[in-house]
Amino acid sequence: MKNKLTIIIFSLIFAVINPGCTTAQEVLEEIQQTGVLKVGMRKDAAPFGYVYGGKWEGICLELMNGLKEDLEQKLNRTITVEKLETILDENTEQGRHSSVANKRVHVECGPNTIRKNPPTGVIYSERFFTTGTYLMMKPDRRLTVNPDGFLEGILIGVLNDSLTQKFIDSRYQLADQKVYQGASGRETAVKDAIAGTIDAIASDGILLVGEAFRQGLKENQYALEPNRPLTCISYGRILPANDSEWQKTVNEYVVTKRQINTITDILTRLAGGTSPFIGVTISAQDKCSGL
Repeated sequence: MKNKLTIIIFSLIFAVINPGCTTAQEVLEEIQQTGVLKVGMRKDAAPFGYVYGGKWEGICLELMNGLKEDLEQKLNRTITVEKLETILDENTEQGRHSSVANKRVHVECGPNTIRKNPPTGVIYSERFFTTGTYLMMKPDRRLTVNPDGFLEGILIGVLNDSLTQKFIDSRYQLADQKVYQGASGRETAVKDAIAGTIDAIASDGILLVGEAFRQGLKENQYALEPNRPLTCISYGRILPANDSEWQKTVNEYVVTKRQINTITDILTRLAGGTSPFIGVTISAQDKCSGL
């Protein structure tokens, strides 16, 4: 009896000193018990997550269904995917990082730029997608918007507090900027670029093409410059911190599914073999794959 009491006391002390260890592996345990994989995805981030014809579509939907199949083999049980919307506003329960940190979802899949210092309570998975910074503009603005130059006096749209904004600040110091705020910033900036009220918008190439796709724009209504991205950007899934077994499970799946052929096959099914999604993805892969 005395030995049992001693073990209990030491266990409680260890749990207080190392609270993160008490949550290790809890995601897999929960999925084993409930048979539900809770996935966070956005509805405004084509081609990763969007709604088309009243149905959720996107790269992330296909990849998360694949993760579900892997988990079914690993856990030897049937699993269903529960899709929950996530958004950029972290001040709400639907925030993409807060949804994971607060255990609303087990994993968030979307265009999440991998940063060295993620928000408290979460980490990023291994890279599952590569893109880069491009300039989107009206086709006739190619005559004046030269990414190889200084872009002096050129009005560039940027999203507030983004890595792209920092890049434009340092690379094109003579350019003028129009800063777009909030979750609808990219949507508004693309509309302004196509209307010609700004010279171009600078952002992640795959998301620019995705927004054009979402707005129903045809390829001859916009131009992307340059041919290869100005920067390299890696996307990861958002995972809870202090859960090494879940991190290992997701990362093993990510590494097997991030080959360019897998991604382009998904994009072909979603948007067709001649879709601009394919070209912008291959260009980024060619430039950035060795980084």
